[in-house]
Amino acid sequence: MKICDLILLDATLIVMPLMIYLLYTAYNKTINKKENNLIFILTVFSELYFIIKYGKSIYKKMPMFIIDIPLLISYTKKSKILILISSVVIVLYYFTFYRNYLILIIMIEYIIYYFISSKINNPNNFFAAFCFLKTFFQIIINQKISFEIISNSLLLYTFSIFVIYLLEKTEDMLKLHKNIKEIENDKQIKSSLFKITHEIKNPIAVCKGYLDMYDESKIEDFKKHVPILKEEIDRTLILLEDFLSMNKLKIKKDLLDINLLLEEVTNNMEMLFVTNSINFKKNIEDDEIYINGDYNRLTQVFINIFKNSIEALENKNNKKIKLWTKTENNKIKINIEDNGEGIPDSIIEKIKEPFYTTKVKGTGLGVSLSNEIINAHNGTLNYKSEEGKKTIVTVTLPLEEII
Repeated sequence: MKICDLILLDATLIVMPLMIYLLYTAYNKTINKKENNLIFILTVFSELYFIIKYGKSIYKKMPMFIIDIPLLISYTKKSKILILISSVVIVLYYFTFYRNYLILIIMIEYIIYYFISSKINNPNNFFAAFCFLKTFFQIIINQKISFEIISNSLLLYTFSIFVIYLLEKTEDMLKLHKNIKEIENDKQIKSSLFKITHEIKNPIAVCKGYLDMYDESKIEDFKKHVPILKEEIDRTLILLEDFLSMNKLKIKKDLLDINLLLEEVTNNMEMLFVTNSINFKKNIEDDEIYINGDYNRLTQVFINIFKNSIEALENKNNKKIKLWTKTENNKIKINIEDNGEGIPDSIIEKIKEPFYTTKVKGTGLGVSLSNEIINAHNGTLNYKSEEGKKTIVTVTLPLEEII
């Protein structure tokens, strides 16, 4: 086989199990964190099995460079079980490849990898250190410096960077898709409201009809109609209680770094900015800024604001979105500005009202729900706009003091 064919085969053995894992987690709505971790472990084991079973080295007297990529993925995920088992499997592979006392050197090599992983947090730096040490140990084992050793290490570094980048970006897209779906699900409350309104309207109409017919002079009507009125009122209260319990906003607060949350949201939105040709700029303070909040709910809020900004820029040529933060008076102000069509003052006054929307297919619940979430965090959500020029959305949240 040609070298390019061997590289393509090796790439397929690495990428395919990862793609199957990502597709499975994307379409399985009931999967929890433990199941996800188990499936990821099985994915890495599958990679190791396929590599050992079907992988081919591009050089006859050199081991396969891709054998270490599942281990690098394990280090990226910080899974100790995966790191341990992957290391053992790879050491055994090298033992079968060299079949001599060099197994001791290889064991020392992989122990060193584990040690430096705790010292180097940046994945790219760790990959570089890993590949440098891999080259060093291969030179010791083969007792020479050769083109094959150098090229194997370079291919390992290139492939590992590519695979981890692919994995991270795909997971970011899945996370974005999940958050957008959660926003859409929250907007379905409108449909539920219409249904409950219809159900409540009927018993109220019955009560009104009997009250209209009520004649104080007829005691028999009083005795006949009051139980019916009471029954209809009880039915209405039961409907309201069921509806309130179903649509109650749940907030689970925890200590979180708001700057880190904003970084993750903007990274997830990056694909949409590029796709819509939007020039996105951000100015976020470098310091860790902590608040007491619900990570998932706040993520929904900022994604919804960015989505609205993107939609406002639909007919613009020079599309811009800017994000910046400012801390003052023990609060953080998060500003998101777009140079879209702007919002008239008459609409801004009503924009937080449930079901108020100017979109043809809008439900009017996005801003209302976002405002409710921010209020639950003891914060504020404000809109400022110049029609035809720009809109600035400001989210203000109280800071949490860290002792």
